[in-house]
Amino acid sequence: MTDRPAARSLAAASPSGGSAPSAPALDPIERRARDWDRLTRETFDVLVVGGGITGVGCVLDAASRGLNAALVEQGDIASGTSSRSSGLIHGGLRYLEQFRFGLVREALAERGRLLRLAPHLVRLAPFLFPVFGTPLHRPFYATGLTLYDMLGASGDGGPHRFVGVEQALELAPALRRERLRGGFLYHDGVEDDARFALAVARTARSIGGVVLTRAEAVEVLREGERVSGVRVRDRLSGDEAAVTAIAVIDATGPWSGEEGPFATGSSVRRSKIRPSRGTHVLVSRSRIPGSTGLTLRLPGRVAFLVPWPSHWLIGTTDRPYEGRPEDIRPTAEEVDEILETVNRRLTLDLTRADLLGAYAGVRPLVAEGSVRGSTVKVSREHRVRVDADGLTRIQGGKYTTYRLMARDAVDAALGTGAPPSATDSLPIAGAAEPDRLARIADNLARRLESHDVPASAAAGLVARHGAEATDVVDLGQHTDLLRLLAPDSDHLEAEIVWAARHELALSIDDFLVRRTRLGLERPDRAEDLAPRVAEVLGGELGWDVGRQVDGLEAYLAAAHRQFDVP
Repeated sequence: MTDRPAARSLAAASPSGGSAPSAPALDPIERRARDWDRLTRETFDVLVVGGGITGVGCVLDAASRGLNAALVEQGDIASGTSSRSSGLIHGGLRYLEQFRFGLVREALAERGRLLRLAPHLVRLAPFLFPVFGTPLHRPFYATGLTLYDMLGASGDGGPHRFVGVEQALELAPALRRERLRGGFLYHDGVEDDARFALAVARTARSIGGVVLTRAEAVEVLREGERVSGVRVRDRLSGDEAAVTAIAVIDATGPWSGEEGPFATGSSVRRSKIRPSRGTHVLVSRSRIPGSTGLTLRLPGRVAFLVPWPSHWLIGTTDRPYEGRPEDIRPTAEEVDEILETVNRRLTLDLTRADLLGAYAGVRPLVAEGSVRGSTVKVSREHRVRVDADGLTRIQGGKYTTYRLMARDAVDAALGTGAPPSATDSLPIAGAAEPDRLARIADNLARRLESHDVPASAAAGLVARHGAEATDVVDLGQHTDLLRLLAPDSDHLEAEIVWAARHELALSIDDFLVRRTRLGLERPDRAEDLAPRVAEVLGGELGWDVGRQVDGLEAYLAAAHRQFDVP
């Protein structure tokens, strides 16, 4: 790869330590207008197209170097694959069988870093790996988990340990006893992927980056033979403007295809990108008894039962995908595959009637050599390429290593002379030491009780907002919205206003699917809550009653189409 000339206006600045501050509380419409104005007036050092975890990682990385950085996203932050993952921050046990030791070591190092930089959003959870079969299976899997520890897994949660049959059944009572040999207990990281991506974007904004959603890149701009920016269409107003930049990064993942401004031609794309579809299902925590997550292994197949506050997230499938990323939906065949895997190892006989919802996403994997057949063994490593015209493309990778992907992409885009990345020590918005987060939760529990809100809601607030949970409660008192959104939920109505003012929420879908996961977790797709969300959010965004009704109908149609069990 040849070096690019260094950016003309690079500033060697580095943000100070500590939790990133919140952006000023502007009216959401005014805030967006200011961001659009900056896009059209300024020339940026780095312009990123694509608001998934890789894209927001790139704009944060550039901003952390003291650069003038901006990001445009045609939908919402993490509205594609980055809100449809397994919710794991992990090294990847199965990659050991593919001898990708470097990838696992790298991912485990990043897991440890994210546990420090975002302890409110990434936490360690215990997982049980039950062992079935002959006595020979135990030493085989013990070897793999020992290697996992040696590559870095033991640094955060301690080394794995073996438990006998009876203890395995205490941890996971639904395990089938037949041929059960015990299990291995180990730890891995879990997260809410959509909220994490949003927090990264907000951190970039807090140190000067511009992040604009519903802003579609429609054309690549050039000065001579070099890329000099993109033409952007505001999908809300229809306005268009030229956004100029010294370096442009394509972080559109599976959307970087044969169509659109970054099209490379089908023959080039197919030799590099191998889209893989992954489906997950959601089940109530009460339906599957157990105190740990589960890693279930069948020949040629692995399923994770990832513990979330009110449900299990179960997946995933891994199959080639040839359609448009925005058209992907869970299929009955994939749901059946997941149910079969779980029912082979558990005695519950789960059916589709037990499922709260389902979703599918597209992984933009980098293929090596032939692209035929299964995607299970396609590399999760990332690739950065700088085209002859100067456009930088970041492709492949896995959620856990997003920070490294972003660093490498910005390094490649700017070439020699660029200031170093500072994201290895930059806390994510809302971060605080675990002890402080616990104290915040205790204080908020007392405050909420004094307003007739269950104290139990405090833990959920801190898990979603970290140290900023106090600001959310303050906002609730100020706006008279310090009440539960629903009796069976720990979400506050105040979070709707917070989402509009601080979290770039511009639609009902933004709030119910990504700022919260209520649209996925509730079988009715939160239809009972959506009218109140439309009313409060509409008040922040200036919607009249007709606009609220239209938004409500659009949300419900899309949510049922994307998340209902097929």
